[in-house]
Amino acid sequence: MTAAPTLPRLGLAASGWLALLATLLPEASPLRVATVTVFLLVCPGLAAVLALRPAAARGMPRYAVLEAALLSLVLGLAMATLAAVGLFLGGVFTATRGLLVLAVLTSVLALLPRRHGEREQAGEVQSGGGESGGRGGP
Repeated sequence: MTAAPTLPRLGLAASGWLALLATLLPEASPLRVATVTVFLLVCPGLAAVLALRPAAARGMPRYAVLEAALLSLVLGLAMATLAAVGLFLGGVFTATRGLLVLAVLTSVLALLPRRHGEREQAGEVQSGGGESGGRGGP
């Protein structure tokens, strides 16, 4: 069974839609610029990190928090770049469409069920240092 979405995951899923809503504010409005910038730099990458490494949401050592933050930033910028390039190549790029693509992607990643974390907590996942041979042998 999957756990119900928690409040931080729902907030992360809603962040893209909030940034998209902020585009209705006047151009160069400080609130619009701040909202969209924070979303682009943090939210898509954080959603990807949490989807790929569910253990990152629980207690981590101090260096792992920095690692997750840097990975979130880099993944977010990469996702924004890929979305923009895809829209440019399709000939349909606008800032609003780019934000829409990232908002959908962030929502999907943030709301994915967390099955890996549940298995790890239950002790079902075993370490890779087993006794079997590495090349298919016994």
